[in-house]
Amino acid sequence: MPPSLSRVTSLSFDRAADFYDATRGLPAETLRAVVDILAHELRDRHLSLEIGVGTGRIALPLHRHGIGLVGADVSVPMLERLMLNAGGTTPFPLLLADATALPFHDGSVDAVLASHVFHLIPQWKAATDEALRVMRAGGLLLADFGGAGVAPWSKAAAAIFQRHGIDHARPGVSDPHKLATYVAGRATLRALQPATMSARRTLAKDLDEWQHQIHSWTWQYSPEQMAAACNDVRAWAETKGVPIEAEVELTRVIQWWAFDVTA
Repeated sequence: MPPSLSRVTSLSFDRAADFYDATRGLPAETLRAVVDILAHELRDRHLSLEIGVGTGRIALPLHRHGIGLVGADVSVPMLERLMLNAGGTTPFPLLLADATALPFHDGSVDAVLASHVFHLIPQWKAATDEALRVMRAGGLLLADFGGAGVAPWSKAAAAIFQRHGIDHARPGVSDPHKLATYVAGRATLRALQPATMSARRTLAKDLDEWQHQIHSWTWQYSPEQMAAACNDVRAWAETKGVPIEAEVELTRVIQWWAFDVTA
């Protein structure tokens, strides 16, 4: 694995390697459903590349399904965590590589996967072009653009954060239809079967994750800025009589999209 990258335009998750699985993992039943959906799409394809493979959250279960994989990521700590999750081994080829400059020949793979990746890449069009370039004719791009359920306090918290100059912004593309428009004539969009899950959240937990800057959208802001905003959210909750320890149950939809590349 090379020690550095000469060109990095994607967001690195170095700082998240130790807590990524705990904060981004899916319940076992939901993960099985998602992996079954993806494996059905990939089972007749020889080699698939996951860009932003991270800790192997998606790739390792697919590997256990017999899907031929190679993984690429810009973060060494995330790749090291993947190997740790695989029992201290390299379960399939891993590359330190940026999604906008993939070290593959044209037409090298049959499919490309991107889970919670395109919304993190400012140059998402370049990453899309690279994904299509490295795929053989008739290839398949599978993408999950992420997104969490909206809690009762989400709108008020966002308004308070904006007053502190904090925006929950995504630097890349979050809309599959926008990506589909960009690849029109080269690939066509179809929605895969969604998987749903229930999640319990409290405002207290959200505040803890915001203040400790667990989520990538918070990383561009200083700890002091985040702490001040969180304190104002707590004050708002107290004023409005919102119990921050009270659980709410939200339904989250895990939606993957397929882009079928023109043969």
